[in-house]
Amino acid sequence: MRCPQCGRWNRATLPRCFFCGADLPENDNNLSPADQPQPTATVIYAVSEDGRETDPRPDEKDTLAKEMQSFHVRRKRGEKEQQRIRQEGLQGGFANTTTRSVRIETEPTRRYNAPRETEENPVETGSNVRPDAIPAPHFSRTVPSYDDVEEPPEYQPLWSDDYRPRPRARGMSKRTMKHVNVFGLRRFFPQLALVLIIGAVLYCGYRFVLTPILNREPEEPEEQVEIISSILGDMAAHTVRIPAEEGAQIYIKELRKSYIVTGGYAELTVADYTWYELENEIEDETMEVTLTPYIKTSAGEQKLMDVITYTIEIPLSPLILVSPDTDYLEVSTSPYNIQFQVAQNSTVFINGEDYSSYVNTRDGYISYNALVSPIGENKIEIVVNCQYYRQNKKTITLYRAPQDIPLELSPTLGNTSANELMTISGTTMPGANLTITTPYEDLNTTDLTSYGNFSFKARFTKIGNNTITIIAEKDGLSTTLNKTVYYVPYASTYTPKAWPMDATNYIEFLNNANVRVARTQIYVCKGVITEILSSKPQLALMDTGPEGNERLVLLENMSGETWVVGERYRVYADAYGIYDGKPRLVARYTYDP
Repeated sequence: MRCPQCGRWNRATLPRCFFCGADLPENDNNLSPADQPQPTATVIYAVSEDGRETDPRPDEKDTLAKEMQSFHVRRKRGEKEQQRIRQEGLQGGFANTTTRSVRIETEPTRRYNAPRETEENPVETGSNVRPDAIPAPHFSRTVPSYDDVEEPPEYQPLWSDDYRPRPRARGMSKRTMKHVNVFGLRRFFPQLALVLIIGAVLYCGYRFVLTPILNREPEEPEEQVEIISSILGDMAAHTVRIPAEEGAQIYIKELRKSYIVTGGYAELTVADYTWYELENEIEDETMEVTLTPYIKTSAGEQKLMDVITYTIEIPLSPLILVSPDTDYLEVSTSPYNIQFQVAQNSTVFINGEDYSSYVNTRDGYISYNALVSPIGENKIEIVVNCQYYRQNKKTITLYRAPQDIPLELSPTLGNTSANELMTISGTTMPGANLTITTPYEDLNTTDLTSYGNFSFKARFTKIGNNTITIIAEKDGLSTTLNKTVYYVPYASTYTPKAWPMDATNYIEFLNNANVRVARTQIYVCKGVITEILSSKPQLALMDTGPEGNERLVLLENMSGETWVVGERYRVYADAYGIYDGKPRLVARYTYDP
């Protein structure tokens, strides 16, 4: 409704203007929109940028007000039509028999008058009145005035005391409200059903899955073939145990033998060399062995069993180097004597030449004089074949420096000496100049010019290895030859020079080690071997002090005897140096204490 004084729009239910308080004209809802009093149209004028007024245009709020007024009229008309239809239904006996209360919802802001009691539609109360029989309330067509209303309007309940509406569940609207039980089986039925289903599944798993597994009897493992390493005739072998029926006969194809099953197994022992003794040139370290067994039961049935395979190791033919004890050595003379040991009845080839006839003459020891040419590396190949072993090959390399001028020492010259002087003889190119850079005596060059022969006596200045150096020169060419001799005096000469390794000399050695080493001082050590540090050469610690007073020395065993831990010895040795704060000596002679 538009206020005639201020021109502002108000709700149709208001008797006075909400803004200025002027009385609003009554609105007859029975009139059609065309018959309703029309508000004065409002015209809006706009001003252009140059200050001139533009053409007028209607106010959009007028259009909206007309639509709202038409909406209210049609709404009221619909409510009256619904009320009429319900009244006709009650008079014709078609009233709704449901026990659900009929409620008419309208706009919350609209005010209604209480239903009026008339002769045609009396208002009945009491417990005998059905809610669906209560007539629809009559709404006043007049708009109440705020000045006339002193108390809020009373609303007549549409239900009796026996028909109270049930409380709505949270989250449910009035239109979707249903009967809800706070307690009862229906409320907890889904949870109960879920618990029963889970319990049934767990019971079935326990009854039909877990129980059979727990009650299952352990299956006896199937007996397998047993292969055990053993010895047969002092040679490596393997024992094979084949499970089968008692009394059955098992035939081994490769061995061409049959075996009877006793005690549940057929047992056979096979030497490892059986599989390779006919092959002379085996180089592989291992070999895969296969046995094919056939079983023949007491009923005469014969069938193939599972094939048996196992691996055997093939040992090398015995070959021990005595001199030299390494595969590579620098030499200065020719020939060089090579010594080694093999097993009895072995076949030996040295650089392709058969030396098997010398094997059994000296209990397997063979001595071979190798010609060493001054060309650098000279290779000597030794091949040994022994029964029940695989072939053993070893190559010894003797290095001799190339020479511009021939210079050779006597082949009978040894590598060791017990005397301080040793006679050295040799040959070179006739007319060459000869120079000896190490201590010597009595040089003889009488035949040097015509035949190239010479001789002298080398003097050894220290105990142990002494190197003799000879140089031959001619026409701008030169050749140098080195000869090493191991010098150890006889025991009768060596031992009397020994000092006792007591507390005094022990401290003196540590304080003056350089002097003692330069003079090759000899000591006698008496004590117990407490520890072996290495075996080749043998290095050992000896306690030379009295009981309860440890005094350790490190000894290198060059005496030819083998020491044992815990044994007591009397050792003659010469000074070599200091190791880890202990005197280090080289032992030349070993005796019992």
